[in-house]
Amino acid sequence: MIELHPAAGRVLIVGGGEVALRKARNLVDGGFEVHVVAPSILPELAALPGVTVDLREFAETDITAAQPAWALVLACTSSRTVNRGVGELALERAIPVLVADSQDESTFFTPATLRDGGLQVAVSTGGADPRLAREIRERIARALGTGWDEVVATARRERQGRLARGEQPGSD
Repeated sequence: MIELHPAAGRVLIVGGGEVALRKARNLVDGGFEVHVVAPSILPELAALPGVTVDLREFAETDITAAQPAWALVLACTSSRTVNRGVGELALERAIPVLVADSQDESTFFTPATLRDGGLQVAVSTGGADPRLAREIRERIARALGTGWDEVVATARRERQGRLARGEQPGSD
């Protein structure tokens, strides 16, 4: 897994189904600008803030002519051929790529993420089995329960107070 700051640039998602929706939600939550190309797109995906949509088939020029180049490319279609082609084009241009149906063709993976306000817990199987990662995330969510946002906010205020008093941050 890699972590990139949203200032790293724009993200291209090829595909408009459930997998694309999950990936786009995480990227939008992280502040990324997301562009989606697909002949059909779930309404929830098109409605996400910060997402632009092209309702059409993917074309090589979506990657080759993009200026500036994409920071990340995600291939999330139901077509093995399209996903492979998207992955190859991204790799040729040294763009980090996630090919949803091929761990071996991906250069990064996105974790299954649990968010409760300021708390984030991420689970990854390194691309081996995203369904297993989601199942583990759901088990963690049930075990933790809700209401962690205020706990995290309190911890943040306490830490800021310690830092303001010149105390060493410890092993944050």
